Amino acid sequence: GKEGIARAVHENSKRASKNFVAINCAAFGRDVLESELFGHEKGSFTGALNRKIGLFEHANGGTIFLDEIGDMPIELQVKLLRALQEKTIQPVGGVARKIDFRIVAATHCNLKALAEQNKFRQDLYYRLKYLTVDVPPLRERPEDIEPLVRHFLGQMEAKAGQKKSISDEAMRRLKSYCWPGNVRELENTLELGLILADPGGAIELNHLFPLHS
Repeated sequence: GKEGIARAVHENSKRASKNFVAINCAAFGRDVLESELFGHEKGSFTGALNRKIGLFEHANGGTIFLDEIGDMPIELQVKLLRALQEKTIQPVGGVARKIDFRIVAATHCNLKALAEQNKFRQDLYYRLKYLTVDVPPLRERPEDIEPLVRHFLGQMEAKAGQKKSISDEAMRRLKSYCWPGNVRELENTLELGLILADPGGAIELNHLFPLHS
């Protein structure tokens, strides 16, 4: 998935020893998103009872992944562009300060079309378009499904402390499904399958709700 690719970019770079932080820009309103990204000072607005360190500062020296950047409010895009150009961030109610970060951004939108419609800042679009990685939907790369399943099962084994497996029939169904929710849907389906499976048993087709119907 997108975040997995962003994390791989980080872990295979000179920034790997520093933080990788991720945020979905579509999950917050403008004011909350600004505070999440840039932080705020105590008393800078009603309810700001303590100083908050933003994700950009947490990513100092490392990488920040901005998922669904096409949904970022255009007013906040101005502040993001300034951060990119000047390598500074300004917390709400605070003073600007220099930090070192790399941005990896992802979106389901056509940013070029949005920029042409003035729904996304063109200067920010071209600033972000330094290097583009096209990630096809999972249905267009079924050869990735089995490796992803093995990867997620390995993660679940590590958490549970016991071996997790899947039947051949269940694997065939996973590989033939269209996955409108892409990698995240696949991971969630496996997690649910493990909950429904017998303790210590394999994930069977009837555990892959609703794929078994």
